[in-house]
Amino acid sequence: MVKDMKLGIVSAMPIEIEYVLSKCDEVKEIQLKRNIYYQGSYNNHEIIIVASGVGKTNASIYTQIMVDHFKPDGIINIGVGGGLSDKLEPFDVVLGKSFSYHDVRVKQMKNMFPFRTAFKGDSHLVTIFSEHFDDDKQGKIVSGESFIGSSQDKKEIIKTYRPLIVDMETSSIAHCCFVNDIPFISLNAVTDLADDEAGTTYYKNDKEAADYAGEKLLSILEIEKERLI
Repeated sequence: MVKDMKLGIVSAMPIEIEYVLSKCDEVKEIQLKRNIYYQGSYNNHEIIIVASGVGKTNASIYTQIMVDHFKPDGIINIGVGGGLSDKLEPFDVVLGKSFSYHDVRVKQMKNMFPFRTAFKGDSHLVTIFSEHFDDDKQGKIVSGESFIGSSQDKKEIIKTYRPLIVDMETSSIAHCCFVNDIPFISLNAVTDLADDEAGTTYYKNDKEAADYAGEKLLSILEIEKERLI
């Protein structure tokens, strides 16, 4: 049977891919460049999954390998992050529609490659997925090479970027997809509020939040099967 769509899923940590992996059929492991990719199917879509490891460099490396080796039709990041909006609470799932870095100067991004201050989610995927999210759970995600667990750092990031979620990988995946002209969006579940209590809250909520993101993705793939072909 011909698969409808070849979809790449990139997450940082193994717990972020466990739910999706558990629901996929015909899963096989493929070892590439010191990591394991999982190739399977869900609802007749071919699914390629990888846990890249934490941080922007790991995310970029293993997204690029996925693009080169598997040639997916689109890539979706599922994962967890710190909530930066007062309308978010733990376990909410947010649709990422634009992506940037909180540890790179805005002027630098604008005046040097990639000559833009943010990367946009794919318009077709955003149109489809946005119908399954409330307006206050759609927006910008920012990434950087540190876990944000300080109310002061949170305040500064909100002031500069006005994002909904902060994490350590998503914008690097978006950057890689931009360079490769690969459609991209992200579904991130809130583990904590990126404040002074985040270090404790994160470890209480990480697995459950990750499962919520995976469950949300698969439910949309089922409902929107015909539109995603």
